[in-house]
Amino acid sequence: MVDQAVSNPDHQNGHQSKVRKFKRAAPPTFEDVGQEKVYRRGRLAMACRVVAAQGWGIGCSMQLSSRDPLDSSTIWVHPAGKALAAMKSTDLIQIRIDTGEVVDNNSPWGYDLNAVTIHRAIYQARPDVGAVVHGHTPNARSFSMQDRPLEMILQDSCTFYNKFHRLPFQTGQNALSDPKAVSDCLKDGKGFVMENRGILLVGATIECPISYYIRMESVCQIQLLAEAAVRGRGGELVKIGQQEVQFTFDNSGSEHHAWLMAMPYFARQDRLAGGAFAI
Repeated sequence: MVDQAVSNPDHQNGHQSKVRKFKRAAPPTFEDVGQEKVYRRGRLAMACRVVAAQGWGIGCSMQLSSRDPLDSSTIWVHPAGKALAAMKSTDLIQIRIDTGEVVDNNSPWGYDLNAVTIHRAIYQARPDVGAVVHGHTPNARSFSMQDRPLEMILQDSCTFYNKFHRLPFQTGQNALSDPKAVSDCLKDGKGFVMENRGILLVGATIECPISYYIRMESVCQIQLLAEAAVRGRGGELVKIGQQEVQFTFDNSGSEHHAWLMAMPYFARQDRLAGGAFAI
């Protein structure tokens, strides 16, 4: 993005000065796809550490994956049994989307076939999806137990306006035999609530679903608390107006915005690990 100079009054000397606008950061681009592959693997390993830092790395509570930029028919997943907080790019496992066959694995671990099956169904149907994150975190699980829509009661809720759907429990269980049913639930959305299990988010880069997941976990918590409070004292939730919802979605619902919102989380891991090329 090119900087634009704008006039700004200088009150000390009485004349107009030129002040340059800030640039908006953007995801890096690569001329060498091999370098991009190394970078994306590093960012996936870093994303594992990001979710662990949120306190979500217990057992098999999270599953992350990222599409390979050199071979889009394959994805990288983290191994089952390795602590997310200690994940490195060399631990990651490359598998085929259509069969789940392992292509590259230098770690002593395998991967969680059942957890990754839903991811594979989405990658097959959505070539625009470059990364998937799903989890069974406390507020996501609590929200998934209720047959309730995502209410437009928060600015953050508006980020998912008409883009957050529902995956029936049995559809998730049958993902291997009927992957199309999974993608039909997602449609062109950003994610869905997995009934009685948790939530799943998608994006073009791993930073997007990480950002969405962190935000959605908070949204689930706040909606649950607000609904409980309203039920306790009577009354109704105050919902955001239709025009305001659409305006908010149009201005803060892009993948670029999601990528930006993930940067503080990744910056800390960048500093600790030395960057995506070093992790």
